[in-house]
Amino acid sequence: MNLPLTEDQRMLQDAAQRFLAQRHPVSAARGAAIRPADARLALWGELAAQGWPALLAPAAFDGLGLGLREAWIVAEAAGRHLLSLPLVANMVVLPTLCEAGIDGRPADWARTMMEGGAYFADVTLYPDGSAFIEGAGEGVPALAVSAVGPQTLRLERYAPVPGAAGLDPTMAVARVARPELQDRIDLSVDAGTWRRLRTRLSLLRSAELLGAASAALDMAAAYARERRQFDRAIGANQAIKHRLADDWMALDDARLAGTAAASAHDAGQASADRDSLYVPLLAVEGGRRAAQNAIQTHGAMGVTWECDAHLYLKRVLRLAASLHAEASSTELLERIWEGGAQGAAVAMG
Repeated sequence: MNLPLTEDQRMLQDAAQRFLAQRHPVSAARGAAIRPADARLALWGELAAQGWPALLAPAAFDGLGLGLREAWIVAEAAGRHLLSLPLVANMVVLPTLCEAGIDGRPADWARTMMEGGAYFADVTLYPDGSAFIEGAGEGVPALAVSAVGPQTLRLERYAPVPGAAGLDPTMAVARVARPELQDRIDLSVDAGTWRRLRTRLSLLRSAELLGAASAALDMAAAYARERRQFDRAIGANQAIKHRLADDWMALDDARLAGTAAASAHDAGQASADRDSLYVPLLAVEGGRRAAQNAIQTHGAMGVTWECDAHLYLKRVLRLAASLHAEASSTELLERIWEGGAQGAAVAMG
């Protein structure tokens, strides 16, 4: 498997970092949850002009037709700059909307998203009928996707609701007891569509988490080089530099696992599903520790509102909670173990 970035992938990485550094620095993420709806839609239009929402959409539907490896690059950059729009959720669902065909409401939704005219807030439905909405806001419709059969997906579109700052103040969210259903569509899809959609979402949320955690680590390392006590940088102390080095290695391991899993999916390898199980496991463990240690490295300053380290920590914790809602660390380990045991049985047979 060829893991180093290609020339085109390096260009995409540079373009994503440059665009977000200019248009969405961390300072822009502060107060993003209460930003006017028209400002957020304008930013979405700029993202659409870059082609990012349509990155995974088939070229036959005017998408870019690229793979998870390229989507990983953009998602990680979005996490590093604390992007305040649900780009990953929209990027993942767009190919499914395109699969509805040239005609029909889902295809119209997809076209509007790609043109920058609208985006969907991401809905998680609970058994009691309530919903958690990520990216909520005035004028922002919310979309829930669920599997109601082996080859049937249900799209449910809900009315916009105002967003507010939650655990992560850089992303507007809402908890609604009874969301207003506006539209419901059942799509006939291939048997593997639901599994691909959930795997893509897990991988790209992991990439976003690693982007935020890496930015926190970079911030902590820079502070450790500059902050001086007893006439030397605090980074010279083993208790600090070894901890930062361990965090770098943990994030690098998770990133390598993620790029390997994304490449395996793009290549259609049989091991792709099992490879993807390692990614959220490593990303959550390493990312959460790196973001928490970034706070510790800053000392008392790290818990102040003025220090950006807490923004990275809160983004990491929100994404970690989202990934654990899909599967806990224990469940992931069980699936990895079961997959390994089945593979060994096949090899011995």
